Amino acid sequence: MTGRLWQWMLAYLVLLAAASAWFADTAWKSVTGYQSPYALDRQFEAGPALVERAVLVVLDGLRADRVSELPRFGGLASRGASGLIRTTEPSLSYPARAALVSGAWPEVSGVTTNAASGLVPVQSLLSLGVDLGMRVAVYGSGFWPRAFGPGMDHRPFGSQMPEFKPSALVRWQGDSCDQAVDHLRSADAQLHVIDVMAGDEAGHEFGGASDAYIEVIASVDRCLGRIVDVAGPDVVVLAVSDHGHIDRWGKGGHGGLEPEVMAAPFAMAGPRVAVTGPLDVEIIDIAPTLSILLGLPIPANSQGRVIWESLEVPGGQRSRLQALEQTQRTALAAHLPDREAALAANRSRRLPWAILASLWFVSLAAFAARRQDLAGLAVAFAVFAAAYAALFFVFQLGTSISTSVRQEYLNGFLARNIAATGLAFVAAALFLVSRVGRNREAAVRLAVILTSVFGLAVAAVHGFYGLRMEGFMLELGPGFKAYLNLFAIVGLALGAAGVSLAMPRLPRFRRDSS
Repeated sequence: MTGRLWQWMLAYLVLLAAASAWFADTAWKSVTGYQSPYALDRQFEAGPALVERAVLVVLDGLRADRVSELPRFGGLASRGASGLIRTTEPSLSYPARAALVSGAWPEVSGVTTNAASGLVPVQSLLSLGVDLGMRVAVYGSGFWPRAFGPGMDHRPFGSQMPEFKPSALVRWQGDSCDQAVDHLRSADAQLHVIDVMAGDEAGHEFGGASDAYIEVIASVDRCLGRIVDVAGPDVVVLAVSDHGHIDRWGKGGHGGLEPEVMAAPFAMAGPRVAVTGPLDVEIIDIAPTLSILLGLPIPANSQGRVIWESLEVPGGQRSRLQALEQTQRTALAAHLPDREAALAANRSRRLPWAILASLWFVSLAAFAARRQDLAGLAVAFAVFAAAYAALFFVFQLGTSISTSVRQEYLNGFLARNIAATGLAFVAAALFLVSRVGRNREAAVRLAVILTSVFGLAVAAVHGFYGLRMEGFMLELGPGFKAYLNLFAIVGLALGAAGVSLAMPRLPRFRRDSS
């Protein structure tokens, strides 16, 4: 039995790896497949329209620290209200777009990632406008009609995004802008949404601080200028970014919580828009503010506030409009659960299981280290840590979803993490072999200790924050690290299996044992 202990421990590692992969997969699917239970089916009273038309321009992927270099954005900002918005968590395009027009955070709108494909269950400026007979037009992404239903005048991009060269993106943005401006002229809509997307592609491909990105967003700014000119002085134009971009290894990315990703710029000018200093608002504040301007009901699930300091409202109307806002906010507050109490209740349910899992991993690590060369295990542990850190760097990994570059690259990103942990374990196991000989049991015991360390980290995150959607958005900072750790367990199990199979062929350092 003792001589075959390594086989039992290896079988445990394989089962643990399978369970870890399953848990990570189902946890992530609980995010991507999340269905919001919070839709409020009520249409609130609308006030009188303050303006006849408004254009919402979504400057996809525009970083806040780059707008000072954009003259047309700056010109719009100087004529009205501007500043920074805090975008959604995760800082992805679809959740942010849903928040822009519904005023609801992802846990309420149900749009939690870019995998969202169905109708959004909450009201939006678009759906309310269509229902109330307003002319609504959209140029660009197919997300808008998919998420908010038929009835709007939607014109998709005329061509696919070109090869990722700055000059090609600039040309594409110019052609796309021709189509957007033509649609703006012909649609004659009271609410018009326009996607300007080349900056996001440049951010992904070249990074948010690169010369290529700066070249492309200059064309984005020129397009914004053309839209403002065609709209004219009697139309409110609100230009806003949905997220920023990191700059890392010559690439960009978003989705995480980095400051350069979470802070996005906005500028709004036109009739009834006040000239203000820099404002700090949230992306969910855009929908109720545009609702007040256009005379629409505030979307029922809007969690934002009207940016009153950005509006010039006739004195006799302000108090009535503020009362309408308060009615909506009060009704929604009564409809939604107490967030802090619900999170505390969820945590109370998870903590016992997290404690049990932690005790299991501690006990197993202690068993694996019993009657072993502790000094050798400690050095092997250090070798693993150093090798893993080096491979983490070489494989361009990171602890934020932004570092995966794009959401669709996430599987490849996680596969690289599996490879990094597997190779790091091989390095640690080779060191151990040099001390104790071709001893499978010693190598597998090391793998058990290492997986227990990663398992403890996952148990802690699950206990305190949770790894599945339980009616509220996950804490993506610790949550993404826990996903990495789950797949690190898979890599360790694969590494242990590979070392065990290869052990008879390894060089003989001293008297070997099974």
